[in-house]
Amino acid sequence: MRLSAREVGLIRKVLHEIAPDGRIYLFGSRVDDAKKGGDIDLFLESSIPLDMKTQLALEYRLAAMCDTKVDLLVKNPGQANQEIYDVARQGVLL
Repeated sequence: MRLSAREVGLIRKVLHEIAPDGRIYLFGSRVDDAKKGGDIDLFLESSIPLDMKTQLALEYRLAAMCDTKVDLLVKNPGQANQEIYDVARQGVLL
């Protein structure tokens, strides 16, 4: 996994402030130690509904703190499962 301990800590802190019981996964190219570069792809299975404004604010805050582009995918409670969620769950649980 190509995230520093500092980045993992920041990600967990920020997302758990909003969704304390949420599950956070890292997926995409950052899971592969052999690859270089790439943005940070995160999947949050939220324990509470998050509107789009909140999701975008979280994405912006994480990108600023990690000094790189962050893509945040959120599954709200009661939302139908999608194939991308299954793919994201194969990543690393943070």
